[in-house]
Amino acid sequence: MMSSDHKNWSTLITERHMLLLLLTLGGLAGAYLFVFAGTSLGMLFYMLPLTLLFIIVCLSSPVRCFFLLYLASYFVMGLARYVTFPMPAGVILDILILFNFLSLCLHYIRGNPIGNLYFNPFLIISIFWMLFCFLEIINPMSTFGNWITTVRNIGIHIVVFQLLVFLNLDNLPKLRLFFGFWGMLILLGALKAIGQKYIGFDRFESAWLYTFGAHTHVIYSGIRYFSFFTDAANFGCHMGLGIVVFTILSFYEKVANRRLFYIIVALIAFYGLMISGTRAAVAVPFIGFAFFILLVKEWKWIVIGVALLVLAFSFFNLTTIGNSNGDIRRMRTAFSFSDDASFNVRLENQKKMRSFMSDHPFGIGLGGSKHANEGDLIHGIATDSSFVFIWVETGIVGLILYIILCLTILGFGSYYVLIVLRDNRIKSITAAATAGLSGIMVAGYANEVLHQMPTGQTVYILMGIIMLSPIIDKKLANDNPSV
Repeated sequence: MMSSDHKNWSTLITERHMLLLLLTLGGLAGAYLFVFAGTSLGMLFYMLPLTLLFIIVCLSSPVRCFFLLYLASYFVMGLARYVTFPMPAGVILDILILFNFLSLCLHYIRGNPIGNLYFNPFLIISIFWMLFCFLEIINPMSTFGNWITTVRNIGIHIVVFQLLVFLNLDNLPKLRLFFGFWGMLILLGALKAIGQKYIGFDRFESAWLYTFGAHTHVIYSGIRYFSFFTDAANFGCHMGLGIVVFTILSFYEKVANRRLFYIIVALIAFYGLMISGTRAAVAVPFIGFAFFILLVKEWKWIVIGVALLVLAFSFFNLTTIGNSNGDIRRMRTAFSFSDDASFNVRLENQKKMRSFMSDHPFGIGLGGSKHANEGDLIHGIATDSSFVFIWVETGIVGLILYIILCLTILGFGSYYVLIVLRDNRIKSITAAATAGLSGIMVAGYANEVLHQMPTGQTVYILMGIIMLSPIIDKKLANDNPSV
């Protein structure tokens, strides 16, 4: 017995000595590279083992990989203001998507359970839409370069993110984990914008603000704050989506800590919406909560919801209370469309588009509106709307398909909440997701936000959660776990 213990102790000492020797040699090699090869190569050498460790940790958990992908969609566009990536942001997400499927394959090969691919009617419609976007490559007005930069967010991600939701978020604890993770990201986004307002911009943000964003973000009433999002419209509408989803989740949450967290997220997101200066974002909570009222069958929530909506509408449309505050004053203009100069400009732009879009039932090709050159039909005319963007790039045929896709997911969400789902926990999540999507889709008519990172990826994830909800509901009915 003592001989065996002595042997194990000797082995342990040997392993520790080997590790110490490797660390010492690695440290000396890194120091040598710092001195003789430069700081960059030295840092790269030191970061290599940490990077390998990070990859191993992520590959060991598909859910962790999924959250890493979503985290990248949240921050990659903001980071582009500070660093020049060696590849486009879309390619970074492509690599992480492949990384996700690799992790799932390894997880499955090791005998660990993963979710099932749930081939539902909405996924089939999404695949049909993706194939239509693929076929846009043969549009004679398009180019391969324009097509490849646009087809990811428009066509591919809507399918891929649904599949990843089915494979990763296949039970209630994982769904709650996702909403907790998303809530933390919303808080970070809102706090970043609050810091921009009360502390100021760093030199990279100032350079972006007063060059690329000056014509839309520096206005007569002040500055439209954008956090680390692509722009203030994307930020404001995303905050509006967060308000709807987390407010509804808080209504039904029984665990005090989670309910408090959801309320805090909703309140801070509301302030983020205010300082974004995005009038279209105001529509997200109004439409979202109105849609939620239609979904619930409890008179308590119907009465409270209608009263709050009427009170909010009256405050903004019938009074001038708070007009001394620039944020409130700008939100109030969202209720006066006829007096909104930017809204009227968009209507004029749409009239110009109609003059040539009738001759292009399949649009001018993916990427055509964002990479228009002088002499092109769309040159100098901003789309300024997700639905107008789809119309211009995929034509009336593509627009009809896209509207069908949007209405279908709202129809499935409503059907599940009203008829199919039995467990209140998954029903509340589905109601929140459906109501949130209804609001962001209406905002998508006024602003081009439905395909911007991270709002687009969030929309696709919520679509997947809605379609997965009946499967989770059946699991909850069979398992009957405690809350």
